[in-house]
Amino acid sequence: MKRFMQIWVLMTAVIVISSIAVCAGTTDSGGGNQLMKNQTHWYQQAATIFGPVESLATKGGNVLTLQAGSAVYMNGNSTLHSYQMNAHALKGTAVLKAFADKDLLKVLQKGQVKALTLIVPVISFKSKESGLDDNAYKALNSKEYPEIQFKLTSETIKNGATDGTYVMTAPGIVTVAGQTSPVTLSGDVTVKDNQVRFKGIQKLKFSDFKIKDPSASVLIVTITCADEFEVDYDVLFGKSAK
Repeated sequence: MKRFMQIWVLMTAVIVISSIAVCAGTTDSGGGNQLMKNQTHWYQQAATIFGPVESLATKGGNVLTLQAGSAVYMNGNSTLHSYQMNAHALKGTAVLKAFADKDLLKVLQKGQVKALTLIVPVISFKSKESGLDDNAYKALNSKEYPEIQFKLTSETIKNGATDGTYVMTAPGIVTVAGQTSPVTLSGDVTVKDNQVRFKGIQKLKFSDFKIKDPSASVLIVTITCADEFEVDYDVLFGKSAK
């Protein structure tokens, strides 16, 4: 009997450890390595597929589209461990009311962004273990609602703490799993070579979109994701190559 209990405990431990990221992602194995501290983690990598939002009409120089190097990823916690997911594909387009090559910063400062949409296909979010992503897709109802979308409603920009860096406040609407929720992004902005880089972190909650916290049961253990999670974004908009 004692031997049976030892085997049972060992089996349970192995299954639980292998299911740490079952909520939607996987742990960052390099987080404790001080030599990796200043290096980019796997989940911070730029999207490999990117392009414009087809529904926004192009109007010559008044349009900026998402550029190479843009990245979006999410961080969350579960009852066992943290998890991360990286977006491998992104779409984005900004339509400006006025645009002159030398005045892009002034356009932003005057609030001349007519429209901006950023789209993340749900199934493009990946953890390190592809088999564990299914729970996230199920929770987000990816079959019926395949995209996560942010639509800007307005923007203001002011000087930041360092030279060349500004702070943008960007109210908008986020749509996840068919549910919308207002959100105000606030991040650092740099303008260089007619390109705008917007970088920041936004806290969201599954409950904001009427999504039940993703969970999974493994034998006697139930693993549940925390309601709140973070979305890190580092997106670059610029004029499309002719």
